[in-house]
Amino acid sequence: MSTRWKDALLPVLLLVAMMLPLRHGFTDDGFIHIQYARNIMTRGEYAFNPGEVSFGTTSPLWVMALAVAGKVAAGPDGLVGASRFFSWLAALATLLVVHRALLVLGASRLAALCGTLAFAADAWFVRWSALGMESSAAAWAAALMVLMSFDAYSGPTRAARFAAAAAVGALIRPEMYLAFPVFVLAALTLRPRPRLRTLLVAAAVAAALLLPWLLFAKWHIGSFLPNTAGAKSGGMVRDPVTFIRNFSPVVKVIASTQAVALLALLVDLVVSRRAAVALSRELRFTMLWVIALPLAYVVADIQILSRYLLLIAPAICVVGWRAAGSLAERLAPRRAALAMGSAALLAVAGNAAFYTRVVLPPSIAFSEDLQSNMVGLARYLHDNSMPDVVVAAADIGYLAYYSERRVLDLGGLVEPKTAQLRESYDYEEIIERGLYFGVPGYPRVDYLVDRDHQPDRFTNRIVNGHTFTPVYATVVRNLGIRKPGEFHYTLYRVMPAVGEGP
Repeated sequence: MSTRWKDALLPVLLLVAMMLPLRHGFTDDGFIHIQYARNIMTRGEYAFNPGEVSFGTTSPLWVMALAVAGKVAAGPDGLVGASRFFSWLAALATLLVVHRALLVLGASRLAALCGTLAFAADAWFVRWSALGMESSAAAWAAALMVLMSFDAYSGPTRAARFAAAAAVGALIRPEMYLAFPVFVLAALTLRPRPRLRTLLVAAAVAAALLLPWLLFAKWHIGSFLPNTAGAKSGGMVRDPVTFIRNFSPVVKVIASTQAVALLALLVDLVVSRRAAVALSRELRFTMLWVIALPLAYVVADIQILSRYLLLIAPAICVVGWRAAGSLAERLAPRRAALAMGSAALLAVAGNAAFYTRVVLPPSIAFSEDLQSNMVGLARYLHDNSMPDVVVAAADIGYLAYYSERRVLDLGGLVEPKTAQLRESYDYEEIIERGLYFGVPGYPRVDYLVDRDHQPDRFTNRIVNGHTFTPVYATVVRNLGIRKPGEFHYTLYRVMPAVGEGP
């Protein structure tokens, strides 16, 4: 084993150790992915509800990989296992790329080890990697793109490698399409500017990899981008107060796990000024990427989730720890090793404390309840309803996958018509007023899965001309970190009220 791989072994072991408590975890969004994968595998269509082509998943490449894996995965839980396997594998690959990126930037072996350890302990990276989402694959692609960007402007071959990495990333997370205009912007700020041929080669490679998918998506699905892009955006932000409010979660998420790297980056900018690591030519794209992606989220009024920022976390880690190594070697050369080791210990300990106290307990609780209580509800529906019934719900992945019933998505991720409804009304108003009745394409709703802090809230009520009979109920301890508290899930049989139906 080479020295380089030996240096990455300790971060890999740390990451695995931190992911182990969530080794049985999963998410509802993960079920959405495997629902699409199953329909591709069994029906040859990009669809959530069988027979209804839709663009309700943000990660076509991830879904396609799961569909291929589904050919050998046994039973309904086989795809869940495949999703976990790919997620864990991508997480480990991300560490190797981060380590390599630090070495390519000129970091010492110690600085590269410290930075990789810090990233291995990143609580958000650990959480989403362990839960079987595409997030770790997106982080891998983003880290690889950053690594390829260091010399991407030096010639056509290197530009092609960058474009390939960015294109793969865009097929995993659509936000990474933004990398291409950022690449051009970075080129315009460099002196001397890169040759036009270099930029054209990058464009040609990106087009060769992305155009086939985009043309297929437009022809087969009807859209270049997923429905989730519109469903998660509140529109263009022009008010400065709203802008600042929206930017605050970005700072909180990054600072909660990458505080040491971020601090080192900022201190280096103050102390080293124009000679700061972050201002070097090879990091021009990286720094613009770190700025551009959060700005795009904020300006588009997209609700910031921790997993979205994993697309810039590797870049911040790499730049920050390279800056930390540079500062330590220049300001305290005799104690550089001690300073770097102490900083790494602080980063790991801080993340471990944050992970165990804030991230891990609700993640375990929700994942357990999802795969037992919520899946139990879906299985009940499968066993006690006709195959052609329609069930309305906000959490749709587990429900569609295990019930095998047609689902009306109240979140607007899969169904554009409910996304349009969400533009005018919030979720609670849609539920309370029964606005989901009569959604185009859904002439009837036979069941509703309601979630609320209060149990059984629709029994003996008439809403929009319909009565509700509870047939199954369960409890979920939380809906994740951002939605604490006990939620009651009630499956109602829905019927037109007497005198209200046809």
